[in-house]
Amino acid sequence: MTAPMNMQHTPHIRLSLGTKLGYAVGNVGLQMLIAAMSFLLMIFYTDVALVPPAVAGAALLVGKVWDTINDPLFGWLTDRTRSRHGRHRVYLIYGALPLAVVAAAVWMVPPGLSPWAAFVWIAVTYTLFDTVMTLVQLPYQAMAANMTQDYDERTSLTAFASMGALLGFFAGSVFMPLLVRAAPDARTGYALAGACFGLAAGVAVAVVAWRVREPATTGDLSPAAPNPPAATPGWASVRSTLLATLRNRPFVMLVSAAGLVRLGLTLVQASLAYFVIYQLQGDKGDLPRFMGILLAVVGVSLFVWKRVVDRWEKNRAYILGLVFCCAGLVALYWVGPGQQALVTGILVVVGIGMGAHWIVPFAMVPDTIDHGHMQAGERQTGMYYGLYGLVDKLARTLATVLVAGMLELTGYVPNVAQSAQALQGITAMTGLLPALCLVLAIPLLMAYPITRARHADLVRSVGAAAPAETASAAAVAATPVRQSEHTTRPAWEPSRNLSGGVHDFAHSR
Repeated sequence: MTAPMNMQHTPHIRLSLGTKLGYAVGNVGLQMLIAAMSFLLMIFYTDVALVPPAVAGAALLVGKVWDTINDPLFGWLTDRTRSRHGRHRVYLIYGALPLAVVAAAVWMVPPGLSPWAAFVWIAVTYTLFDTVMTLVQLPYQAMAANMTQDYDERTSLTAFASMGALLGFFAGSVFMPLLVRAAPDARTGYALAGACFGLAAGVAVAVVAWRVREPATTGDLSPAAPNPPAATPGWASVRSTLLATLRNRPFVMLVSAAGLVRLGLTLVQASLAYFVIYQLQGDKGDLPRFMGILLAVVGVSLFVWKRVVDRWEKNRAYILGLVFCCAGLVALYWVGPGQQALVTGILVVVGIGMGAHWIVPFAMVPDTIDHGHMQAGERQTGMYYGLYGLVDKLARTLATVLVAGMLELTGYVPNVAQSAQALQGITAMTGLLPALCLVLAIPLLMAYPITRARHADLVRSVGAAAPAETASAAAVAATPVRQSEHTTRPAWEPSRNLSGGVHDFAHSR
């Protein structure tokens, strides 16, 4: 007899090239949106929509307050979703079109709004975008952890996804400024570019839903597996799952380090446009050129970092990348007006280091999920990615708010030469403070305990537990269980009753 789904496991699947490429397409669209907002959203609000920096920063913060609820909640929800389309893929199918619409709306601020009206507009549009983005990006990321349990195959899948992310990041940071400059005016340019990017992201997500299928075997493998989580009432189940995730020490260490790195790199991204225009005294056309150089270096370095990770432990490779980044960011603080050649050299060093961040932490998260699986006896992929996404987005928003606060405190005035105080704040946010964040992440990575050998032991333990679990499941299967008590399906998808009152969404992939 075949074991129930929650008793099976994902083997050491060797993924096909088509699967890896199809999965990578999703990152092209998602990272396109993230890059455009990381590099250009704040300067769009302050210099084009003419929203005061403090107002824009406060409005963006509203969405992140909601994130403290929606990321863990949606993570818990995806872990309990049973659909004929798959546990995670169903969210990509139904989320592609809404993502395209709300992503475009973020860049359409009506002219002439009062500060209060601008606050409401930005808070509403960005919160809607953030909600839909979570419903799409979280299941997309969680799919990777369940596609294979092979330590090195996960790194390979992550490398393909990172290349997709790189292409998306390039499009978001380089093509959007070019599209804006080609428009009759900046406001129209940002609106048209936002619409194009939203459409592209929606199509990319739809491609993943079309090309990638989830394995039919993921679930609870531990010999100490507790009763099905479905037996626990709603919010109590969310709380117990959240606490079990937070007891996973390697995951907490990784997500803390990655959050610090994200904070530092987003400070650079949010400040770079101001740095190029006001400190370097370049023009807005310089920004796409610098971003093209940076991302080209990142792209080339991904192949190098893949080989490094294949031979080193993942945490050591990540630390080495952070050292490169720190060296470049500290040097950036002392760049003066007109030193474009020096900035180019510095960005090469930073790009080499950033390549590690693009591939290594995303290959480490599934390993921590395996650790938590054996520790808690239950595989909660969605909750892990929900918390990882929450920390990532909080770091991004905190960086944006810090940049907005710095502009306000130092007397920034848009579209004019800046005071010495404002320039000092811009250079600090672009160089020294980001480097400090990266330095703080290094001790956490040094103490990270999962090595290649330890992960192999985890997988062997899972394999040893599976036969016993299968035999136990055969006995349990003889006892009827009301499926509605322990399954969740998206509200938009009607159940399909089979004979005997069984719903097919409870037994799908």
